[in-house]
Amino acid sequence: MKDLIEFYVTELIKLRRTFAYWLTVLGAAIIPAVIVITYVYNWKLFVPLANVNPWDELYARAFNGLILFMPLYLILMIGLCFQIEHKANAWKQILVLPVSRAVVFFGKYLAVLTMAAAFLILSFFFTYTAGQIIGMYKAQLNFLGFNPNFFTLLDFSINVSISILAIVAIHFWLGFRVKNLVSTLGVGLAGIALAVLMNGKGGLADFFPYAYPIMLLNYVPAPDKGIFEGFQWVSLVYFIVFSMLAFLRFRKSFIA
Repeated sequence: MKDLIEFYVTELIKLRRTFAYWLTVLGAAIIPAVIVITYVYNWKLFVPLANVNPWDELYARAFNGLILFMPLYLILMIGLCFQIEHKANAWKQILVLPVSRAVVFFGKYLAVLTMAAAFLILSFFFTYTAGQIIGMYKAQLNFLGFNPNFFTLLDFSINVSISILAIVAIHFWLGFRVKNLVSTLGVGLAGIALAVLMNGKGGLADFFPYAYPIMLLNYVPAPDKGIFEGFQWVSLVYFIVFSMLAFLRFRKSFIA
């Protein structure tokens, strides 16, 4: 466990030498920044009715932006995570360290998942900050008179996290197989484009991982639904299968 923690921390430190940290912060700030500009220039369109919480609409817009942007962020971030070793041809040095390949694999995987969680948390924080700024700019929008629905934020966080796990696992697996960042980015962009064409609705989309986040567009919590939607269970299956494939690939092959 100690080796795993130390390698995990090392991975996070290594990511500081790449654009991954800035990508996480700037990527998380893009949607809230657009929301602020939209509300400032069109504030009369967003004046809420009496006793209506304006945070609900604000976060609904932020959720839709996250759903569309987060897959692209994950593809880029995971690609950058693997480029550290591929560009420096550093896998040989890593694999002769006195730690098991399992420690290397799970340490890198945990670093990727940590960056994804940081992106989500920062997005919510920046959106909250955006609401406060808008509320101070125009009191009529009533942001200062209400608080966000934290149950909705938690519910969305769980659902979007499950929905993107398939994409995370697929690109983590590709990271071991493909050295070229442009190639993995091309695969991801093609997947996202096809998912948009499918419109995230039924049929083949239920089995197409890149479509799963899009299925959460216009997200509204449904207390009476089951634990997860059908496509989210499939996402978990993809995550398990491709994580195992990635581990087997890394364990059995020597990456030069």
